[in-house]
Amino acid sequence: MAQLKDTFKDILKHTHGLGIFEMVRLTGNEKNMGIETVDPEKSVIVKAVTNDPVPEFIGASIGLRTMSVLDGHLRFPGFDGEGGTLKIVTQDRNGTVTPFSAAFKSKEGTTADYRFSIGAVLDQQMASIDFKGAEYKVEFEPTVSNITELSWMASSLSTSGSTFTPKTNGNILSFCLGDGSSDSAEVVINKEITGSLNTERQWPIDIVLKILNLGKNGICSVSFNDKLMQIKINSGLGEYTYLIPPKQ
Repeated sequence: MAQLKDTFKDILKHTHGLGIFEMVRLTGNEKNMGIETVDPEKSVIVKAVTNDPVPEFIGASIGLRTMSVLDGHLRFPGFDGEGGTLKIVTQDRNGTVTPFSAAFKSKEGTTADYRFSIGAVLDQQMASIDFKGAEYKVEFEPTVSNITELSWMASSLSTSGSTFTPKTNGNILSFCLGDGSSDSAEVVINKEITGSLNTERQWPIDIVLKILNLGKNGICSVSFNDKLMQIKINSGLGEYTYLIPPKQ
């Protein structure tokens, strides 16, 4: 039960916690559990896997909708504390046993039921996301100092634009904020890159910083080409891949 609670919390932290996703699809197998979602604007795609299999979802595909409800149940002291339980309730659908809901119960007897989205309803609400991979020109691992400096400059320049432009100069990668016609800043991110970027594309600074901050306590890597930014975070429980196209 503890593993299941921790897995749900980790998934919500790295998806629902960003505040842009309406639903997450989970697909289990004997090696791991796949996690995928995309926001309505298609500004961020998430393709992730847990580091270990989740026994309750092997062979199943379900959706997490109204994630604020699940988040509230997971954080409720009665369910999360000593004596609280979480059980996956299954349902037989045309001969196939499928996870149907998550049943919570506290030591004192308080109960709650969170329903999954399943079957045709899930397929209508969220199609499976197909991504075959990409080749990247620049790859690096951001430091906590990088993220802190970028956050500071973004806050200082919050009235001067909502995007940043990655630029390379030899082995140096910088993130440039502001459009150059007024207030601006250039934050040096890495001095040992081996690739280069040929176009000046703009990425959304707010969501990128939210994702990077999720990687402060784990293993985080960032990759760029001229059409896509990829951020990978290993939380210890799962590896989350965020795919972010440029704003322009």
